[in-house]
Amino acid sequence: MKWGFLTISILLFNLVATLIKKRLKTSEIYTTVIFGLLVSSLVDVYASFRYNAWGFFEVEKAELSAILILLGIYPAATIMIINWYPYKCTWNLKLTYLMGWAIFSTLYEWLTIKSGVIWHNNWNLFYSFVMYPFIYYLLILHVKVYRWMQQRR
Repeated sequence: MKWGFLTISILLFNLVATLIKKRLKTSEIYTTVIFGLLVSSLVDVYASFRYNAWGFFEVEKAELSAILILLGIYPAATIMIINWYPYKCTWNLKLTYLMGWAIFSTLYEWLTIKSGVIWHNNWNLFYSFVMYPFIYYLLILHVKVYRWMQQRR
């Protein structure tokens, strides 16, 4: 079940990320995806091995198959999050957007747990729900910092 769920997720996420109308420059997308991969990899490794909080597939085991999640899901999700973010709207709309992604991500995480793709030990879905808006806003901040750096050139 986990491989079917993961395969469908990767295909669907990447199809959407590829087909959506891009509102950002390719360089903004590329650098933010790389930044997101760096941060998520560091957090995932630290949380898995230091705190035994969560991990992919089998408990307390580093598996090559986790790379499918890192490269198959995370970049596509990052592209959608930063591309659809309402950069020029009110803070209420921005907060609603981030909370919408937090709800979606928490539901998706619940499905990944049920399918056996990820596991939680010293972690739970509530912690994830609280953290997601901050994580996603960090991606948005990266886009803004990148733009600021490009303007200064």
